[in-house]
Amino acid sequence: MCCIWSVTREERPLFDRLLAQLRDAIQPRVETYRPAISLIFLVFAALFAFGLRASAADFEEVTVREIVFVRIPPGSFTIGTTDEAQAQLKAAGAWTRFEQCEQPAHPVTISKPFLMGKYEITQKQWSAVMGKKNAPFAFKGETLPVESVSWTEAQSFLAALNKLEGKVRFRLPTEAEWEYCCRAASAGAYGLAGDSAPITKENLADYAWFSANSGNKTHPVGTRKPNAWGLYDMQGNVWEWVADWFGAKFYAAAPQTDPQNKDTANSTERVIRGGSWVLTAPNLRASFRGAALPSAKSAYIGFRAVCEP
Repeated sequence: MCCIWSVTREERPLFDRLLAQLRDAIQPRVETYRPAISLIFLVFAALFAFGLRASAADFEEVTVREIVFVRIPPGSFTIGTTDEAQAQLKAAGAWTRFEQCEQPAHPVTISKPFLMGKYEITQKQWSAVMGKKNAPFAFKGETLPVESVSWTEAQSFLAALNKLEGKVRFRLPTEAEWEYCCRAASAGAYGLAGDSAPITKENLADYAWFSANSGNKTHPVGTRKPNAWGLYDMQGNVWEWVADWFGAKFYAAAPQTDPQNKDTANSTERVIRGGSWVLTAPNLRASFRGAALPSAKSAYIGFRAVCEP
């Protein structure tokens, strides 16, 4: 936490005199203790730099239109599946030609902070904007995640929300933003847990609804544990639409900073991320990519929102 001390115009002369007296008092000792002072300065500089990267504002919750968001700081990470991870998946029989689109793994920078939905959009939130008549869900429940809505319908919801709010902009996350949030500063297969321990195949049921524990249905959002950044259901429950068009070879030529595949000439599908209640653990990895036509509707697919000024 940083404190800022402001001085009024009337207080300025007194402040300057006090500062001069302090400088005169400590100047003779500076040369004697210069090494120690330099070390202290370096320590405080490092602490201050860390404070800028992970300030109290990072990961705080913000509620807009009854949707809870988490403030995500900018940063860099490695998107995709590394050769080492690929070798492990191959050995486990969990790597096919369909996973090839997860490579090459490469560095990505998210250059601006943004607000990521803490939960998947719920049916209650959908109905508040779109009306209950436009709620074609396979599973019914106000706290259940939205599903059976197409990418195009998700965009309609966000457009209606933008019209209602006006002061901020709601949108889908990009694919890079989504994986950045899912990993939560971890290079592991499933990201980092709230207690800073890795999420693994062995403890995945604590963090996700999938084939092993879902009972073949969706579940109320936020009923598993969150990841290290306070986000729930980043894996499982429902797939999540993101903004990008799907390109099997997009990673090979993607820009490093704020990538988003906008290539409509070579793609007919939109990316979906996170896996769903019907899939097995390998399909819930942070780097696992799926795709569907923008018009597709499935009981497996929902979405979460991003909010930006």
